[in-house]
Amino acid sequence: MPARVLNQILLGVSTRGYEKSLEPPPVGIAARGTSKSAASRHLIARMTGKLRAQLSRRLDDLDLLVLMLDGVAVARRTVVVALGILADGRKVVLGLWLGSTENATLSTALLQNLLERGLKVDGRTLGVIDGGRGIRKALTEVFGDLVVVQRCQVHKKRNVLDHLPQNRKAHVAHALSAAWASDSAELARRRLKTLLQWLERNGESGAAASLREGMEETLTVLKLELPTA
Repeated sequence: MPARVLNQILLGVSTRGYEKSLEPPPVGIAARGTSKSAASRHLIARMTGKLRAQLSRRLDDLDLLVLMLDGVAVARRTVVVALGILADGRKVVLGLWLGSTENATLSTALLQNLLERGLKVDGRTLGVIDGGRGIRKALTEVFGDLVVVQRCQVHKKRNVLDHLPQNRKAHVAHALSAAWASDSAELARRRLKTLLQWLERNGESGAAASLREGMEETLTVLKLELPTA
């Protein structure tokens, strides 16, 4: 029964509609465990066990190259999620931590939990973050200079565009994408500085400040001159 509930939910059936999605029982036999409350209890029990196992598993055998951290708002709480990219290209969920805000204490607790479960950060590792100050501070406090930080360009673009009127968003979005697609960090930096000057000349001080903050860390991967294939 629990497996059937989980499969149905994954296919898009709500707990409220679970009973209707099943074939009717034979005449004279009452259905059991098909109500929305029963389906919900089965789903919670099934998922709680899987989540607990996933978040407590050992990480000793992972050959980590990239550590990605992001804060996600869920039901007025903040969940900081850690993803890893391994040397063989696989992406794995490493852990998550629930708190009231995306602060350094919350992020530090998550990182320490990963280390306690055996995650190895022996050499220089690329850390990709969303720009939250708490996550940035936690990375430095836990790993020091072992982690080279790359600011997520998607988050940075979104933050910059949020300061702009609608009629300027397309131009700035294109300019940002073109800069980050440059062949070198030097060229990307020149293009971003040109955009900064344009924003300031046109009275977009909020967008300019957003772009300036952490701008250099949006170029980290370009500075590393990694192979493209």
